[in-house]
Amino acid sequence: MPVLVHLADERESASIKKNGIKPGKGRRGIYCMPVTQSFYISHQWLRELKRRGVRSYVGVYFRLDSNTMVYAGKYNQEHKHISLGKAIREIRSMKDPLGYELLIDRKIEAKEIESIRMLPQNMGWRYFPASHEKGMPCSCPMCLPRGEIKAKKLREKLEPSPKRSTYPELLAKIRKEEDHDAIETLLWTIRGDRRRADPKNLMFLLDKGSDDINRQLALALGVFRHKHTRSCLSILLTMPDEETRENAASSLLSLYGKEEESFLRTLKDVAIKRVLDEWNSEKK
Repeated sequence: MPVLVHLADERESASIKKNGIKPGKGRRGIYCMPVTQSFYISHQWLRELKRRGVRSYVGVYFRLDSNTMVYAGKYNQEHKHISLGKAIREIRSMKDPLGYELLIDRKIEAKEIESIRMLPQNMGWRYFPASHEKGMPCSCPMCLPRGEIKAKKLREKLEPSPKRSTYPELLAKIRKEEDHDAIETLLWTIRGDRRRADPKNLMFLLDKGSDDINRQLALALGVFRHKHTRSCLSILLTMPDEETRENAASSLLSLYGKEEESFLRTLKDVAIKRVLDEWNSEKK
């Protein structure tokens, strides 16, 4: 089983050791890299992450089955939904793997974690992978102040922003798509922003009869602020697949908090109880 590393704030080490790694607020999953023969490649994101103001990062090392599905790709490109083993082979075959990342759309359980280690804090690149190249400016406000001549064009050249699809465009793609992996990727993309559209437009996906799609759907509905969201998630709470019910319960708690807790407890569902216990432990 491959070893992966997630970079975390050193101050969260004790909590992670006890409770595992959970996606942060507003994030779509756990970012990580495989542990390869190159220490630099595996830990390349450290300096860039330190720009957020965290003083010291640690490496959280864990194992997952190589058949685990992950989202993989470079940070400024579309990510593919592929197996972990395939993603690792892709990294090893790349001439330039800087900027590559993996995203796992579930919590990493404490029992899956092997170790937490201190790391050298000057590891990796900042701003963008090629920023160290001679003659290439970086796009930070210090090097390219706003308002400076041609600053905007240079910034767009150095850090091109991929075109983001609107929700109607994503919905149209999902309606036409037959490939289940592609549908899961589109649902993952939907989770990237808060939505005010009617989530009922996605419920036709239940007809696909896929547990994997239902799991992604339960997570995607967690970003919808609409009067029909609760009823859509309630349908997913009745699915036979445990992980789908867990994801639906997590989305309900994320959206409605305490007011939803009492209702979920009435369901007497072991899978939902696990989510409730975890949710309550994190509030302490």
